[in-house]
Amino acid sequence: MKLFEVINAIDTFDDEGTIFVQKVDGSYHPKSEAVVIEMTDEELEMKTSEFARKRCPGKSYFLEVFIVQEVLEGWASNHGGRQPNNEKACHF
Repeated sequence: MKLFEVINAIDTFDDEGTIFVQKVDGSYHPKSEAVVIEMTDEELEMKTSEFARKRCPGKSYFLEVFIVQEVLEGWASNHGGRQPNNEKACHF
């Protein structure tokens, strides 16, 4: 799944999910490979870099689903209810 697809479908994921994304040239891009993972309590105690190495090699921590949802809701409330396009949303 690509980052822009995760952002586009953000409301379909559990609020407690965490997004991990593969960086391209050291940055996140809308077409970067991404995964949403619901971490166990034990996994939440791990360093995110250690968790990523074990569960989603090549990807690094991006944000929690609830944070992305809040950012998009805030953006929309400041722009007449309009959501940002996928590319703009990926660069917040």
